[in-house]
Amino acid sequence: MATSATKIVVNALGKAAGGVNAHFTLLVDGQKVGEGTAGTTAKDFVFTPVLTSDVAHKVQIKYDNDAVINGQDRSLTVNSISIGGKTIAPTAGIVSYDKGALDGKDVVAGQSNLWWNGTLVVNADKSYFPTAAAATPAAGTTAKDTIVVNASGTPAGGVNAHFKVLVDGKQIGEGTAGTAAKDFSFTTDVADRVAHKVQIQYDNDAVVNGQDRSLTVNSISINGHKYAATDSAVSYDKGALDGKDVVAGQKGMWWNGTLVVNAPASDFPAGTTTTPTTPTTPTTPTNPTPTGPAFYVATNGKDSWSGKLAAPNADGTDGPFATLQKAQLAMRADPNIDTTYIRGGDYRQNGLWLDGQDSGVHFVGYGSEKAVIHGGSNATVSFGLGGAKNVTIEGLTFADGVVGGHYVYADNAAGLTFANNVIKGGGYGITVQNSANSKVTGNQFDNTGAESIFVKAGSNATLVSDNLIRHPNAADRGDAGIWINGSSDVKVTHNQIENSPEKAIAVGSVQTDGSDAAYRVTISYNKVINANLESNDGGGIYLINRQQDLANHTVINNDVSGTTATNPSSSVASWGIYLDDWTSGTTVKGNVVHDNIGGVFLHGGWNNTVTENVIAGNSGAQIGLQQDVAWSGWKGHTMTSNDISGNVIDVREGTAVHIYGPANVGNLHNNFYSSLNTAEKEFDAWPQVMSSGAWGTLSNWQAAGYDKGSVILNPAFVNPGADDFSLASNSPVYGMGFDHIPFSDIGLLHA
Repeated sequence: MATSATKIVVNALGKAAGGVNAHFTLLVDGQKVGEGTAGTTAKDFVFTPVLTSDVAHKVQIKYDNDAVINGQDRSLTVNSISIGGKTIAPTAGIVSYDKGALDGKDVVAGQSNLWWNGTLVVNADKSYFPTAAAATPAAGTTAKDTIVVNASGTPAGGVNAHFKVLVDGKQIGEGTAGTAAKDFSFTTDVADRVAHKVQIQYDNDAVVNGQDRSLTVNSISINGHKYAATDSAVSYDKGALDGKDVVAGQKGMWWNGTLVVNAPASDFPAGTTTTPTTPTTPTTPTNPTPTGPAFYVATNGKDSWSGKLAAPNADGTDGPFATLQKAQLAMRADPNIDTTYIRGGDYRQNGLWLDGQDSGVHFVGYGSEKAVIHGGSNATVSFGLGGAKNVTIEGLTFADGVVGGHYVYADNAAGLTFANNVIKGGGYGITVQNSANSKVTGNQFDNTGAESIFVKAGSNATLVSDNLIRHPNAADRGDAGIWINGSSDVKVTHNQIENSPEKAIAVGSVQTDGSDAAYRVTISYNKVINANLESNDGGGIYLINRQQDLANHTVINNDVSGTTATNPSSSVASWGIYLDDWTSGTTVKGNVVHDNIGGVFLHGGWNNTVTENVIAGNSGAQIGLQQDVAWSGWKGHTMTSNDISGNVIDVREGTAVHIYGPANVGNLHNNFYSSLNTAEKEFDAWPQVMSSGAWGTLSNWQAAGYDKGSVILNPAFVNPGADDFSLASNSPVYGMGFDHIPFSDIGLLHA
């Protein structure tokens, strides 16, 4: 039967009790499709489930946490329900209220205020769920053009990523992508021997309870001609399809927007009937093939030439430039040329500085040729950008830089792109400061002297994605491979960081006045291997929050292993994921934290959520909480309201949980313990001791009020002997509310 994505909007608010807001689950025909938590201000909760078309469905809003606490009566108010654009009042004739269990036994007329646990049921007939209209071939023709989109997605709130396929702005179909990549095939009939725009429009981006929904497009095939999402013919129009915020095509769509394939006329020959080809694994992106007007720089060039030829002509009278400085001046002088291609070879020259006159320019490696920009004592910065906007530096190799210098340094810029570069040795790799909406993607870093990627103050909404970083901080031995400081709404995703002397990824403020505060940073799908090699205090993923407020970061679906210390046998603070110095309001979800010294640590923060992680095989405590923060003798906000639940905690090595502080520093409940010896004292708490003292067994621990609802089970790891702590498809935790972790999606996009 035909299916289509149906937009369901619940407008609701609630009254809290005991500091907890009203919670509801949205079901369709008894199957959960999402959930929401309603505050005191009414808001729209939007869901987009894929449902069978042209049949009736029951849309159910299930209020499930009614309570009265200290005289406060928690309740949920539903103002309206919209299905497919049709708004229904909760008192309409097609709505009923099934009090208590959803069993049809205590049913009354629908009402707006839900004073008790129960379910509003909307008996929506088939008119609310029409079959999605598809493009119809003109009379006398057949649909002969085939478009195949290979895609997968990351769900949020139980809802998968949804996309539409358009040709020249007209929808021809839609799809909903699960976590496994698959082909979505569409047919249409468009004009032959004419170029067309094929558009994949991702339209339901959201972050729900720490889950960041996204769409990954592996390839688009048009009548058998396959395009990778990163091909030069593909662009990404963020937000509305309006041509205003267009960047190079990319595989991961982290925001609503449209991938646009500018398909030539040759993709649409007359009478096309093509069988889709089997998708292949995308390869590492290469530099774009030179197209359009451009200047060229080559080691055999001359600055007296026009620079418009890629190689010297036969009689040696014209050819490429010899220096980047000359190409910069030429692009300033010619408003029709904004790209310089750099041919293979070694370039040893003073650093290049770009300012506002250079906005919009591109310095790009030439095809597969290797252009190496060498640093030196006369160039502490190889590429400097001050005031330049929307500059691209792509496909170059940087080497031999000054230890205290920067290969790329941007300040007071914006919209910058640094992609597919190779950076070796030297000092800092790529630093952006006061440069919002920039992108550092697909680069490789090896033995940079300081941070490989440094996102400093004022670089909000920067994307750091798909970078391979090996041996960062090789000279200064401090800080992190990727360091986010003083910038908010940054996304750090799909990177791999190996062999860091200290932290691999660090986020947050070190100043107590908040002058370098960072908020709402997302760290997702990264792989961290062997961090903290030369420190006794640090972490693989490390967050710090000395300004003491709610930072609201998200750490989701990362793999962290091998975080150790200079002297692992001494007293150390070394953790796979480390929320240090009052980091608060942060969600840590769906991570695999294994074979470190410590697993996950909360130090002094509040309102953090640690849920549905796999924490296994760490040699110290799997989870730690410590209230006492004594930085320069100063102590601050009380540690409270941290929720640690639904985690798989394997204690084949080390101990289970360590708490230094009163019992209310964290609420541990409903966790899944494995490899736990119930006769051993694997839990410790001080000063809130158990009947057995500071150390106790699971039964002592639970008798003291910790870990209510937690159980011991075999989570069915795939191959724990080989440190593979991914969960088999038949893991029992999946039937107990544990979300699937997309193990295969963690790490580099082009591995």
